[in-house]
Amino acid sequence: MFKKGFIGFFLLFSLLAPAGLLAESNVTKAESAKKVKKVENKKDDAIEAAKVLLEEMNLKQVYIKAVDGLTNRLINANSKFKKVAKEIKAFYNKYIGWDAMKEDLAKLYAKYYTADELRDIANFYKTKTGQKVLKTMGKLTYEGQLLTQKRLKPHLKELQSILDKAMEENSKKETKKSDSKK
Repeated sequence: MFKKGFIGFFLLFSLLAPAGLLAESNVTKAESAKKVKKVENKKDDAIEAAKVLLEEMNLKQVYIKAVDGLTNRLINANSKFKKVAKEIKAFYNKYIGWDAMKEDLAKLYAKYYTADELRDIANFYKTKTGQKVLKTMGKLTYEGQLLTQKRLKPHLKELQSILDKAMEENSKKETKKSDSKK
């Protein structure tokens, strides 16, 4: 009697257990889908907040100036390019102009900042100090690069020596390897 009861219980359990696991799996899948949707919503919210920030930063004008600058530099490098200035500008706009870049930039900002953080940054840029940061950021970056170049220039021979030494050591190792294979 015990054996029949145990076998019956075992059969019943073996039939019901997969159903229970399936139900649990469905709940888990549903919960996972909700979590994914929540993450997507947060990501979408951050992307939208980033777009607002990019507008606040006036990046559209920055990109317009950048495309104009690149076009002018290319034309100034060779006056023959003046004939195709419109095509050059169209090329730059097509690949790195504001319309081409704004969505990717918003996603990039959203990758590193939450929607709330992006809104905080945008609010900062609305302040007098934030406006000053925006106006001076390009100059600071440029002048910082000049400082870096100025400090490195007198020491480039030292860097070249380090690189030459590394190349020489690498060449010796490669020679030893090829000799040992022969």
